[in-house]
Parts: sequence; structure tokens; C-alpha cells
Amino acid sequence: MTKSLSYLDLTMEEMDGLDRDRTIFIMVLSPIEAHGPHLPLGTDLLLAQEIQQQYIEIIEEDFPSYQAVVLPPMPLGADALPRPGTLGIGAPLLTKLLESFGKDLSAMGFKFLFLADNHGGPRHLLACERAARRLYKKFGFYLLNPFAREFSLMMAGDGEFLQGSGLGKGKCGDIEDLHAGTNETSLLLATQEKQVRDTFKELPENPAPEPGKIFVFLSSLFRIFRKEKLAREIKSLGRIAAWAGDEEIPAYIGSPAGATPKAGKAMLDCRRRVAREVFSRALEGDEVKLRPPLWPLHILARLP
Repeated sequence: MTKSLSYLDLTMEEMDGLDRDRTIFIMVLSPIEAHGPHLPLGTDLLLAQEIQQQYIEIIEEDFPSYQAVVLPPMPLGADALPRPGTLGIGAPLLTKLLESFGKDLSAMGFKFLFLADNHGGPRHLLACERAARRLYKKFGFYLLNPFAREFSLMMAGDGEFLQGSGLGKGKCGDIEDLHAGTNETSLLLATQEKQVRDTFKELPENPAPEPGKIFVFLSSLFRIFRKEKLAREIKSLGRIAAWAGDEEIPAYIGSPAGATPKAGKAMLDCRRRVAREVFSRALEGDEVKLRPPLWPLHILARLP
């Protein structure tokens, strides 16, 4: 096994000595964002750092001929919840930043940049995937954010994804457990328990509000054209918009009181399996397209 390297610690000569075909850069990407009264503003970053460590372990265990190089974290993300404490950026800027990083690494001859992410903002994941597809088309460069795939499976409550985890709909990061609920609270309990305030045990369940009329109309319209998956995703987007736009609604969705370290570990295992599959496809030379929710409407990521 080859120990991971820190990008910041490398000299120019050491960087030049890396095998261009067998070096994988890894970078944490998630915004600073309000996560209810019981989780810290850095929840997504803290969890993304744990995911990053899992990526390193996957590379060391499954792909030992590859060298992992850790880039400094990027505390940025689009569509972060607009509540006190949140710091976010627009989706177009996020796309440009990721494209710029990928372009520079590609110009040096490298091929892989894997993102460790825990933010499910709709346009955040669309922006990542837009940058990924552009970089692959222009340079054959792999910018991969496995969370795009994982979040899609979470939102769908996919049985195969959750098999053996003990997690089910309403507790797996889907629309009924979208933000700082059972899933995210469990993840932090499993990884950094001291960061979770004891008040989580007393918080009442907070359901996602119903979508506005325009989202109901659009969802029905796509259902007419037999676009069932997109119809469900648009309805979920409507519920997210209704929640994010109403400051009177608590800054969490779901039931934090139902969180357990066991559930958090189970979700990490589910996500690890997906990441391993994504990495395998890329390292075998396959084109990897990760469809985040609402991908057919990825033009939304061009909006500020």
C-alpha cells in the first residue's frame, strides 16, 4: 500500500515525479451551512472529510498501484440553505471553479480528481456533473463526485442501495429526511459524536412542506409524458423550495431524535460500495456519467 500524500507538502520536483496515469487527486467539497439547532455549521465538511478518508482506504486496499494525493478542502457549495451561518456560492461559479481545477491538473498530465462531498443542494450536484462531463469531453479527464449517484439512490429510497443497512424510506436522506434529520445526525454520531448537541434527542419530527402549485403542475406535466422519475424529482424540488423559502420552518427536515451511530455506519457502508464501483469504472477507462436528481434539467445550474 502507498500512503496518501498531501498536495500542499509536495515540491515541484516531487510533483513532477508522480505517475500521471496512476495518481488520484482527492478533494473535500461541501459548503458551510445551517444544520438545525443540533448540528454544527461545518456538518457537510466534517462528513466529507470522513468520506475522503474512506476514498483513501478504498484506493489503498483495492487499487494499491495508484497514489492518492489529497488537495486542501474547498468549503464551497451551491444551493446551501439560506439561514444564518450559511456561506454558499452560485452554481455557475462552482462549475467554473471545478473546470479550472480539472483543466490545470489535466495540463500537467494527470487524469483523476475525485470529490468527497456531502451536500445535496439540487444545483450543487448538477454543477459538479456539468463540470465533469465537460472535462471528460475536452480532455478525457475524470472529475467524479460519487455523491451525485449516492444522493440519487437516497432520494429514491433504493432497496438495492440500502440492502442490509436497516435503513428505510424516511430515514435514509430522502425527501422526508432531507437535511439534518435521522440520516445526517446518524452520520455525525458515527464519526464525530461530540459534534452533535444532546438536544437532538428532544427535537420533534419536521416534515418537508408540500410543493407550490407550479411544481405540482410541472410534475403532472412530465408524468403525462411518462417521465415518472423526473416528475417525482420535480415534486421533491418543490418541497425543498417551499422549505428553504420559509424562514419560519426549522432548519432541518426529518426526525433527528431517531438517529443512531449504527444507522450512520450503515449509510457510510452503503456509500462506500457506490464509490468503489464508480472508481472501478473510471480506472478501467470507462466513461462515467453520474446522473444526479433533475439531470434532464441541468440547464438550471446555469442560473445564479
